[in-house]
Amino acid sequence: MKKIFFLSLILLGTVHTVCAETFIPRSVSGDKGKYYLLESKRNGNTIIAIHKRVGVYDTYYTKTETNCSTMKMREIGGSDLSVKDIKSDPTKWFDLVSGSSKSDLANFLCKKYK
Repeated sequence: MKKIFFLSLILLGTVHTVCAETFIPRSVSGDKGKYYLLESKRNGNTIIAIHKRVGVYDTYYTKTETNCSTMKMREIGGSDLSVKDIKSDPTKWFDLVSGSSKSDLANFLCKKYK
């Protein structure tokens, strides 16, 4: 019985980990990286999100704030180590370039919270 219980806990943990990452589709080809949404939280018209880019040689974690009304974004911070190592260093709000990974992220988030 104990073995079944522990096996169940392991499987639940695995399912939770898989569900915690949501693939973000790209609108254009060419980028060999894959993008995944890890966390997001809506606050009025803005969405705070953490996503990661898994590239050929490295993985990078970025925290962003997206304004769905203006379709502008700013980076709050990033890390090449982990989510918990993201250091706050906010940029100014910027316009999104159509077809860019940030534009795809904003469109994905704003559609999700519509």
